[in-house]
Amino acid sequence: MHSRKPVYALVIVGALITAALTFFPYTLTVVEQASRRVAGAVERRLPGGDVPPPNADAVEPPPATLPRFDVSLWYSSRGEEPEKQGVLVESWDGRQVYASHNADTQFNPASLVKLATTLFALRRLGADHRFETHVYADGAVDPKTKTLQGSLYLVGDDPSFTDYGAVLVAQELKARGIEHVRDRILATPNFSFNFNEKPDVSAKYTADVMKLGQKETGAAEASAGAELFTVYSNPLREILLYMNAHSVNFVADRIGEKLGGPAATVQFLVEELKLPPEEVYLETNSGLYTNRMTPRGIVTVVRALAEEAARHGMKLEDLLAVARCDHGTLRRRMEGTGYECAVVGKTGTLTTTDGGMSNLAGVVYTRDAGTVLFAVLAQGTRIWEHKQMADQLLAEVVRDHAAAPLSEPTAPRRSLLPSASLRAEPQMYTRKIEVEKTEREKAEEDDDAAEAAESAARKEKGKATTAKSASKREEAKRNEPKSKPQSGARVKKAVASKGEKATRRRRR
Repeated sequence: MHSRKPVYALVIVGALITAALTFFPYTLTVVEQASRRVAGAVERRLPGGDVPPPNADAVEPPPATLPRFDVSLWYSSRGEEPEKQGVLVESWDGRQVYASHNADTQFNPASLVKLATTLFALRRLGADHRFETHVYADGAVDPKTKTLQGSLYLVGDDPSFTDYGAVLVAQELKARGIEHVRDRILATPNFSFNFNEKPDVSAKYTADVMKLGQKETGAAEASAGAELFTVYSNPLREILLYMNAHSVNFVADRIGEKLGGPAATVQFLVEELKLPPEEVYLETNSGLYTNRMTPRGIVTVVRALAEEAARHGMKLEDLLAVARCDHGTLRRRMEGTGYECAVVGKTGTLTTTDGGMSNLAGVVYTRDAGTVLFAVLAQGTRIWEHKQMADQLLAEVVRDHAAAPLSEPTAPRRSLLPSASLRAEPQMYTRKIEVEKTEREKAEEDDDAAEAAESAARKEKGKATTAKSASKREEAKRNEPKSKPQSGARVKKAVASKGEKATRRRRR
C-alpha cells in the first residue's frame, strides 16, 4: 500500500504542472496589459506626458450613409438612358450621400473645367492679382496740335481688356496732352480686346473706341519708345466671377496659358487634390473639345474651391453665379423649384462633342443640412430638356431640406466686372470713366426690362381678372334685390289668382 504513494504524488504533481502551463500564457497577457495601463497612467502624470487615450488612432469616422434616392430609376422613368448620366450629391463633409450614380465614371465635363481653372488660378496668382496693359509712345508730343508725332503701342496679357480699358487709355492720354496719333496704333502678340485673340484685330477695335485719328492699326512683335503708364485690370476674383457666370472660354484659356496650360492643371489636380491620374484628362482650360473628369472629381474641386475662397476672405458666390439671381448661364436655372437663389454653381454645355453634354455643378445652401455639394452630368443632344431635368433632379434629391436663398429673385442683379475697379498708374485722369454701354450690357438690361415688363403684365392681368370678377359679383348683387321681389310678387299674384278661382268654384 505504501508502494502506491509515489504514484499518487506523481499524478498530483503532473496535474499541477498541466494547470500551470494552461493558464500561464493568459497570466502573462493579463500582467502585460496591466503593466501597460500602469505605465500609461504614470506617463500621463509626468511633465510633458500628454498621451492620447489607448486606441485613439484606431477610431475611424463613421462611414458615409448610402443614398436613398434611386437616380437610375428616376432617369429610366423619364425615358432616359441611365448609363449616360452621372450624379453625385453629398453633404459638405461627405458623410451623407443624398444621391450617387456613375459617380466614378468619366464624362466630358465641358465648361465645368473652368472650376478647376478657377481654383488653380486662385492658388497660384491670388484673388487680388491684376493683369497689366502697358502703353508706350515712340515720339514727341506737339502741344499745339496735341498730337503724338509717332506711334502708340499696347502691350499686355489682360484677357478682360474691353471698352472700359480702351476709354481709360484714351482719358489718360488726353490728360498727358495726347488727343491724336500721327502714325499707327499697334498691339503686341498677347494683347486682346473684347475677347479677340488676334492682336491686329484687337488694335483696330481698341483704336475705334479711343478715336485718336491714327493712319492705321496693326500688330507688332515688340514695343518701342517710352512707357507712358500702365492700366491695371479688375482683381482676379472679379474676372473669375465674370468668366464663370458667362462661361467665357477665351478668358479661361488665356488664364490657363499663364498657369502652364491644361497639362499643368492636371498635374495640380492630381498632386494637390489627389485626384486619380487615370480619371483626369484635359485638352483645354475652358472645357472646349475633349476633356474627362468624374462626378466625384468635380465635387472634390467644388469643395476645394469653396475652401480656397474662404482662405481669401471670400465665399463661393464671389467666384460663381447664383442661379436665378445673376446674369449669365444660370440666369433662368432652378426656376419654379423652390431653390431659386439658393444654388451657386457652374454650367457646362457642349452641343456636338461626345454627343453633347449638359452639366451643372456647385452647391445648394439649405437651412438644416448646411451646404450640399453636387455634380449632375448628362450626355445627349437634348440640351434644354437635360437642363430642366438637372434642376428638377437636384430639387427632388434635397427636397427634405429647405432652401436658404442668398437673396430674392426680384432683387437687382450684381454688376459683373465693374469698370470702377480699373486703374492706371501713374494716374493723371481723375474723372469717373464714362463709356457707352457694350452690346452685352445692353442685352442684359433689355433682358431685365423684358422680364420686369412680363412680370408687370402678369400682375396687371391678374388685377384685371380680379377686378372683372368683382364687377360681375357687384352687378349680380345689384340685380338680385330687384329680381327677387318681382319674382315673389308674381308668385304671390299667381297663388292669389288660384285661390280666388277655387273659392268661386266652391261657391258654385
